[in-house]
Amino acid sequence: MHLLVSLAAHGWHPAAWRVTQAAAFAGAAPFRAMARTAERGGLDAVLLGLPTAPMALRAAGKVDGIRLDPLPLLGAMIGAAERIGLCGWWPGDVAEPFHVARVFATLDHLASGRTGWIAGLEGPEELGTRFRHTNMPESAEDQAARLIELIDVARQLWDSWEDRGFVVDQSTGTFADPEHVHPINHAGRFFTVRGPLNVPRPVQGQPVIFYRDMPADAARMGAAASVEVVLAECATVAEATTRRQEWRALAQQHGRDPESLRFIVRVMPVLAESEQAAQKRAAELDAAAPPASVPRFVGTPEQFVERIADWHGAGACDGFDILPAVLPVDLDLVVETMVPQLRRRGLRGAGYEHATLRGHLGLQRAPSRFARERVT
Repeated sequence: MHLLVSLAAHGWHPAAWRVTQAAAFAGAAPFRAMARTAERGGLDAVLLGLPTAPMALRAAGKVDGIRLDPLPLLGAMIGAAERIGLCGWWPGDVAEPFHVARVFATLDHLASGRTGWIAGLEGPEELGTRFRHTNMPESAEDQAARLIELIDVARQLWDSWEDRGFVVDQSTGTFADPEHVHPINHAGRFFTVRGPLNVPRPVQGQPVIFYRDMPADAARMGAAASVEVVLAECATVAEATTRRQEWRALAQQHGRDPESLRFIVRVMPVLAESEQAAQKRAAELDAAAPPASVPRFVGTPEQFVERIADWHGAGACDGFDILPAVLPVDLDLVVETMVPQLRRRGLRGAGYEHATLRGHLGLQRAPSRFARERVT
């Protein structure tokens, strides 16, 4: 069972900032500390930047509206934890493929192969009041098409350096071998990019591509060609099972092995030592601010272990993205109480067996398409 954790400034419940001991904004230090906690628990990855509440709710001034840019924050956390994966949300609505490819290739080198890009669309309602692009597609179909092309071009740019391209031979004076560094010459509907990337090939070949799955997602079919980890919000085990089967079928239609796709269910736990205490915590949080729209669980850590073990055992998902209601309280309970129980059940290992995020998730290192074409 894969286990990830999404971090936010104070927690995923909109009222978290009103009950946490660290109500004031404190920069990167709390995130670095939480990354170390998650690594102590042997979690596969930390996820940064996904929105915790709709913009309309944040604009009311009653919920935590602090959203640090996840990419510099990811860089600031690299030295805080040495094994856990570090993933950042960069929505594709207005992103440029060269920028995405360059930033994540750099981060993957700095983190020694532990990074992932969380792709997806924020939508015009989220972006419209604070950012407008003159060429931003208007229809959902065009937005989806732009996102799929963005992902494809970024992957081409990561592949533009073969592993043998970066030579650095002082004796011959050869820094890069031009036979193994390739322009991509992409001319598509939304992007024209010659390439190659001006950063050597990432440690993982390509950073892991996560995808935020949303209802009525026009990009899903195209995304299934390349994304490797799907983040989904499902209310029931039946819904999760159906959506996982749909994604695996779509991957097969693109000629992919469905086993190369990880379907991860997102859930916000509100935990306490007893079920009654957990219900009290949830009621107090809800009274202070409307609850988040994400699926949640209220109960003891032991009950939460039972729930996720049942879902995983039923084939509903490959793992979970934990959205702690209040940080660091619920993250501490996950690491100190839940993880040992999962290990006793044989659902989690004793520690890290691999050095890269791909290794943690059981994914193969991505080969360069140029090297592959040379062989074939």
